[in-house]
Amino acid sequence: MEKFSDFISEQVTEKPYKLLILVAQTQDDQNKTGIILEKEAKKMGIEVYQFEVNDGYIRTNEKGNLVFHNYIYEKGTGGIPKIEEHDKKGFEVTPEDTVCLPRSSNGKVVRLSDTLRLNGVFVINPKFTMTMCNDKWLNYVAMKVAGLRQPKTSYVKTSRTVDIALNDIGNKFPLILKTMDGAAGIGVSFIESKKNLVSTLQMMDKLKPKRSVIIQEYIKVDFDVRVFILNNEIVAQIKRPIPEDDFRGNISQGNVAKKVELTELEKSECLKATKSVRGMMVGVDFLPSKNRETEKPYFLEVNASPGTSYINELNGINIHKIILNTFKNRDNWRKQWV
Repeated sequence: MEKFSDFISEQVTEKPYKLLILVAQTQDDQNKTGIILEKEAKKMGIEVYQFEVNDGYIRTNEKGNLVFHNYIYEKGTGGIPKIEEHDKKGFEVTPEDTVCLPRSSNGKVVRLSDTLRLNGVFVINPKFTMTMCNDKWLNYVAMKVAGLRQPKTSYVKTSRTVDIALNDIGNKFPLILKTMDGAAGIGVSFIESKKNLVSTLQMMDKLKPKRSVIIQEYIKVDFDVRVFILNNEIVAQIKRPIPEDDFRGNISQGNVAKKVELTELEKSECLKATKSVRGMMVGVDFLPSKNRETEKPYFLEVNASPGTSYINELNGINIHKIILNTFKNRDNWRKQWV
């Protein structure tokens, strides 16, 4: 990986950094990437703390620094939670040498990321990136402004505006419906008719009133592609075949990735997608065109907290070590977009 040598070298004049990973672990998101990063960091002598935003707390110490503490719960008598373990020492955040890596678009994670940002901590990614990537409509708009090719897309506020939205995407079925804040393939539906679309929107409005969604034209392909981009460099890519009984290629849905090579056109367009959201470390997802050498791909989204499953074995690298080495050079903190 010689091409990374110009930005992963550690600056000897500055002391080692430490890493705070913010997670909101659920049954759908088991934080595999965070766990592997922690193991790799320990081998490299980097102090790491994974803070569970749903079960931890923060205090300010006598030096004015934030200190993060984890709680771990187990069920007690009558199902009432009791504390199994309490990290009393916690993790002190010193802004001059702490890097924060959010591993979720959960509202609590975003709020804590901004809290750390306001306290002078370097957060991966910039605020703009997280805002664009955590909202599928804004993600679409950012890439549209950058001139990237995407499936026809429309913003649906309520079931009453269905006809307007359908007209925007050509009145064709089937189509794809996405909630604004979905992740890992959750919140994405395959819609086969207008009747199905209206009933789905009405049900969603009943469960969560005034929830906005987007609808997109359905483009049938055999696979989609995830490209991992770090510090404006393409580090790795994987192909995610679309199962016969599904329309999603997400690894988190049990899919098995395969090796793929990018065309020069796909590479340049992926870097444009990254720049459209000002990303420092992102996963770019696209659908390949029929002629990949000459036709631009269809971009689906840019993910601000990409997973790393299958990347090492299919690309012959250690992605976790590359990530950790990148931030040894603090020039990569200072040059980030604000």
